[in-house]
Amino acid sequence: MSANPPTIYVVDDDPAVLHSTRFLLESEGHAVETFAGGQELLAAFPGPSPWCVLLDHVMPGMDGLEVFKRLRDLDDRVPVVLITGHPDPTICRRARAAGVPLVEKPLVFEALLNLLGAGTTSFLQA
Repeated sequence: MSANPPTIYVVDDDPAVLHSTRFLLESEGHAVETFAGGQELLAAFPGPSPWCVLLDHVMPGMDGLEVFKRLRDLDDRVPVVLITGHPDPTICRRARAAGVPLVEKPLVFEALLNLLGAGTTSFLQA
């Protein structure tokens, strides 16, 4: 990774998920910013665009798909991955219709690191 790696935003209302994801990504040389919810993430825009956003779906207030739609209105270039521990068919259909990839919790960190290690976010593009 370069001296100033691009930043990955991680959004989850579970502090343990934020901590473990930050630890894993930083140990691999990624810069990480964490947010406890959608409103907090949206308040960071406009600003420096992250390399990608890992966005929890089930959160108090706005769910991840609503946050995704609002984020698209602010910056439609930022790659987003929706994360859920509740991958019911309705959520899967809604994510597919919105054009956002969906990953199940618990995260398979090895697969996530392999994708990020490829040096591209093209896998995130819908």
